[in-house]
Amino acid sequence: MIFLLENYRQGAEASSDESLNSRRKKLFYLAVCDPDLPVTGATVRMGAFVAQLARFYDVTLVNMAGSGHRVDREIEQRFYDRQNRLGVIQRARVEFSRTGYFLFSPTLYRTADKFLKQQSFDYLLADYGLAGAYGMALASRHGIPLIYSSHNVEYRMYLDVGKYDFRREMLAPYVYCAERAACRAAKLVVTISESDRSQYARWIPNDRIEVIPQGFDPQSANSFYSAPAATPPVILFVGSFRSENNRIAARRIVQEVVPAVLQARPDAKFQLIGADPPRNLAAANVECPGFVDDLGPYLRRANLVIAPMPFAHGMATKIVTALAFGKTVLATPEGAGAISRRYRQLVVA
Repeated sequence: MIFLLENYRQGAEASSDESLNSRRKKLFYLAVCDPDLPVTGATVRMGAFVAQLARFYDVTLVNMAGSGHRVDREIEQRFYDRQNRLGVIQRARVEFSRTGYFLFSPTLYRTADKFLKQQSFDYLLADYGLAGAYGMALASRHGIPLIYSSHNVEYRMYLDVGKYDFRREMLAPYVYCAERAACRAAKLVVTISESDRSQYARWIPNDRIEVIPQGFDPQSANSFYSAPAATPPVILFVGSFRSENNRIAARRIVQEVVPAVLQARPDAKFQLIGADPPRNLAAANVECPGFVDDLGPYLRRANLVIAPMPFAHGMATKIVTALAFGKTVLATPEGAGAISRRYRQLVVA
């Protein structure tokens, strides 16, 4: 990422050892979600992105806290109390508000504006959806190159969710306009998949777009562990239940998949893990522990990971991570999204 940014700042010249050893550039990172709290695939990616950038830049982070999830306060504090696990030099969290997330937060804007007035920054990175609207206004006001980072084509996600929630459908034109304007104002647009690049290439030149696919931390997500027990077989689903596609997938699992599987394997256990699980997921042989701050033990124990979502965009973190653990993943075509079908252990059906 550092070389991508430097290319857009200084042209296509490669950075020399001397330039890498000079003053670290200052990056202002603005997000409407919470990179500290891995409650969704987007926040997992954000956290990894911030930590990686902090290796090369002096990063100032401003974001909404909690991402609107009702996570147990004790778990939340375990993340926030860690000594700067993201490696940023300074930061500010503002209280999450639905109005601010879906429309505009004056508090988030003023907090970011205050930092930008007091210090000079080399880049402003706006991450995820409507963060682009804040980034566009702030970058123009303070004369800073804007980088817009996207986890999917946001307006298309709103259209899909709008099939189940008319409020999202009503907001889709606003999100479309904000997303397109942010892309056009940005010096660099970072996407998560080639299909997203193709969409944005309708709005801006292709040479201003770079794809940085969803990744994983090989120190924690790898297949170097003892094979899980075969009995009882454990089938795992992971996803924040604030997302409509995950709620629909969980209902499908409980209503359709679980009864059929239990006929063949009465000892099978299903684990549906994620923040804010609905009350109607209670069923025989189904466990819903809610949000967990370490998915590693659950992924290592699982015999199969499933992802039967009715729609998805970008690259599902749950699938990428499960593949990194060496698991076979069974997904719907929609749930697999932009993930390449070339992986032997990804079964799309």
